[in-house]
Amino acid sequence: MAVALRDVTKRFGSVRALDGVTLDVGKGESLGLLGPNGSGKSTLLKVIARLIPPDEGTVLLPANGRAMMRRTGMLFDHTAHWEALTGYENARFFARSYGMEPGAAHDRLESLFSLLDLRDRWDDPVSTYSYGMRRKLGLIEALAHEPSLILLDEPSIGLDYRARVTLAGLLREAARGGAAIVFSTNDVNEAADLAHRVALFDRGRMLVAGEPSVLVGSLGATVTIDLRLKAPIDPRPLGQVSGIEGVGTEEREDGFHVTVIAAPDASGHSSLLARVVHAVAGEGGVVVGVDLHAPGLPDVFLAYTKEGADAP
Repeated sequence: MAVALRDVTKRFGSVRALDGVTLDVGKGESLGLLGPNGSGKSTLLKVIARLIPPDEGTVLLPANGRAMMRRTGMLFDHTAHWEALTGYENARFFARSYGMEPGAAHDRLESLFSLLDLRDRWDDPVSTYSYGMRRKLGLIEALAHEPSLILLDEPSIGLDYRARVTLAGLLREAARGGAAIVFSTNDVNEAADLAHRVALFDRGRMLVAGEPSVLVGSLGATVTIDLRLKAPIDPRPLGQVSGIEGVGTEEREDGFHVTVIAAPDASGHSSLLARVVHAVAGEGGVVVGVDLHAPGLPDVFLAYTKEGADAP
């Protein structure tokens, strides 16, 4: 286990920023911390990084002190740089501080600057960098020494789409290499895309943690497929399709509609849709429009964080 937290509590005055959090992160695992603003995500990252101590509970890491710092890469909301130095000089300082040899540091930095489209600006002072460029530089500094523990506070903020795709690739590569990754985000789609597991936070408490697909399945929600057909059909045979829980029809201004309610399909929504369309075709129906709504991580987020809602 790369990180183990046991009953961690952190207070700021009368506010419990973290309230009895118990959580494990394994080697090669990416954990997304998901929750509203002020839910405790950033505080948890800082506790893991040993930047602030917990008031109660324990944080267990593979090493202590400077040895662990050298194995940790981190990026928080405010990046600190020497404004008069170049981007490369800033990044090289951090890489060397983490114990990298000069040649290895140069090669690694050149690769990262190129991947994040900063190579043509690495000789420019950081004072000339935009906010997005500073965020990229912070990521380069966090990842340069190929750390075994990566802590990122909303890493995609300020990044353009190309940089976000590059970041996703870098994090997946790091996880394949055995790094433990913990990142915070307000973006449920980013969490679903990057995380092996998601931990949902609200007001300092961890509400639930698990694989996104398992969390979605716990809602017990159904898939709704609305098919617009060229002409009416007999809908009754559709009720015999595997997974279908209900079928309804309606004549609307834009045509004849068949609405199908189904349980989520373990093999994917495409497989379910294909079975339904095949059944419609078997009745002589011609599909001219499809609208599919399936439960996802956004529904989990809303179910657990809605004011006064009971957990599924």
